[in-house]
Amino acid sequence: MKNDILIVEKIEDGIVTVEKSENEFFNIKLDELDCNVHEGDVLRFVDGKYSVDKDKTEELRKIAVYLQNSAFGIDNTDK
Repeated sequence: MKNDILIVEKIEDGIVTVEKSENEFFNIKLDELDCNVHEGDVLRFVDGKYSVDKDKTEELRKIAVYLQNSAFGIDNTDK
């Protein structure tokens, strides 16, 4: 799991649901995480601990915005 991209799908009732790969999910207790997580964050599991990969999270968010804008015909060029 070390090199997997883990995406936080939802946080509910102290449980973090994470997508490991397409349609493969698992849960982590929120109090087992030593980091502040939000839905959509990318997690890395290194040395037995989870951490937020801020760069990868931002990259995926930018891609999502681009795709959403494209779907609605919004110009994605930088101004």
